[in-house]
Amino acid sequence: MLRVTIIFALFLFLSPAMAFAEGPKEGFKEVHEGMKKVVKGVDKNAKKVFKPVHKKAKKDVKAVDKAAKKGWKQADHDAKEAIK
Repeated sequence: MLRVTIIFALFLFLSPAMAFAEGPKEGFKEVHEGMKKVVKGVDKNAKKVFKPVHKKAKKDVKAVDKAAKKGWKQADHDAKEAIK
């Protein structure tokens, strides 16, 4: 969502370049190239920031799964004991 907001803000900021350019096609081309550079930069930074967060989340999920599995085994064992 933030990426889309940034792109729209840049488009509105750079759109006067389209009006004052030699031709509308040239202005649009300049704006498009600028937006591509910004999107690539944002994607690169997002990937860099997301990687450690994803790694930590994966580790946490694994720990929760392990605890849940242990809990289910204990519940199964308790149920079998109760039935005897």
